[in-house]
Amino acid sequence: MAQPTYEWHPPERGWREQDLFDLPEDGNRYEIIDGSLHVTPPAGYAHHELADEIRLTLRAAAPKGWRVIREAGLRAPGSNLIPDLTVLKPGAPADGMWIEPSDVALVVEVESPSSRRHDRFTKPWPMTLDPSAWPR
Repeated sequence: MAQPTYEWHPPERGWREQDLFDLPEDGNRYEIIDGSLHVTPPAGYAHHELADEIRLTLRAAAPKGWRVIREAGLRAPGSNLIPDLTVLKPGAPADGMWIEPSDVALVVEVESPSSRRHDRFTKPWPMTLDPSAWPR
């Protein structure tokens, strides 16, 4: 059986958050980094199992009121990213599509062979959020 085709055209300006809603729900991860669209294939079972193990460990260690979420959308300056795990501070909204950086304590990216370069070099840059807040 033939797969249905999806025809889309990139925006003439840089990609923005609202453009993500026009893309298909096909299992791929669609992220925007500095106005450019980045598409990664669905992760495999080993990737999800490792992310689940890390999530359970973080949840067990987290103080009351802190939450550990899988694949929550994160707004970063000029970018919309989807880390594998996000630790939310107490008081962060309990529902929604995108999380604000001020509600985030930690993001975790599980590196995959198919997306190693993206996970290691491209994606961390916008997720640095506010370098002035880093411990010295």
